[in-house]
Amino acid sequence: MSPSLLVLLLFSLSISIVDAQRQNNGAKTNNQCPENDGMTDAVRQTFLSLHNNFRSSIARGLEDDGAGGKAPKAAKMLKMVYDCKVEASALKHARKCVFRHSDRSERPGLGENLLSTSAIKFDKVEAAKQASQAWWNELKESGVANTRASANEWLRTDMRFGHFSQMAWETSYRLGCAVTHCPEFTMVVCQYGPAGNYVNAPIYTIGDPCKSNAGCPGKYTCSKKEGLCNVV
Repeated sequence: MSPSLLVLLLFSLSISIVDAQRQNNGAKTNNQCPENDGMTDAVRQTFLSLHNNFRSSIARGLEDDGAGGKAPKAAKMLKMVYDCKVEASALKHARKCVFRHSDRSERPGLGENLLSTSAIKFDKVEAAKQASQAWWNELKESGVANTRASANEWLRTDMRFGHFSQMAWETSYRLGCAVTHCPEFTMVVCQYGPAGNYVNAPIYTIGDPCKSNAGCPGKYTCSKKEGLCNVV
């Protein structure tokens, strides 16, 4: 091997190592909520992106309902934002490593979804993906059906699909989540504000998704491509 070729190979190897280190460091950054230990920006973004992708899909009438047909379109679905204070509340509960819902007094004004896996020290980004998908899958597995108080509302009629309905709850837009490695399992907690997800209350308003700002509540703006209303 010529000296020049060897130098080139070593240079390429060093660049690959640096790039890998940068990617690894990026996965471990905690710039968004630095006051909260144990979470990374990559995990946060995974939760937020999946929640908003699902909300966008159902708002545009693209989601299958296990009861038959497609879930109805949503007229005023809000786009979620990530909230560090909500995350702090989710972390507090997740670190107890007790798989049950937190007391409402411990999370005033917040809803909650839980999931646990027997995998110990499970990758947190992967946990975020699997939890979000498992919760949303209730729509296809249990089905909600077009049970409405009126032609404009899609009701949560029972307890079977409570994780899905919380993810799709029209007015819950503040999201904060936690993934904690417990001694015997990995625990995932997401909390949602403002609280909703009440039985016999509407999950969302039925209708075509927004096409302009006039289609969104108050001063919220329309993301036409997503069919969601921006709160910021």
